[in-house]
Amino acid sequence: SLYQVLEVVRSNYDTLTLKLQDGLDQYERYSEQHKEAAFFKELVRSISINVRKNLAFNTLSQETLLKEFSTIS
Repeated sequence: SLYQVLEVVRSNYDTLTLKLQDGLDQYERYSEQHKEAAFFKELVRSISINVRKNLAFNTLSQETLLKEFSTIS
């Protein structure tokens, strides 16, 4: 339980040895937009536009259409 873990830490705190890792003072700034995000966003947009252009929705049944989309990989 949580209390057991805390008790082990407290009882062994004096002998606890912490090892510092090198390079912690240098870091790459966090960016919510990954470098590849623009590439993949454009790729998905291009694929979806291409699929919409090449499918005649009015001539396909819903079942056939769902099968077509399920095989896209």
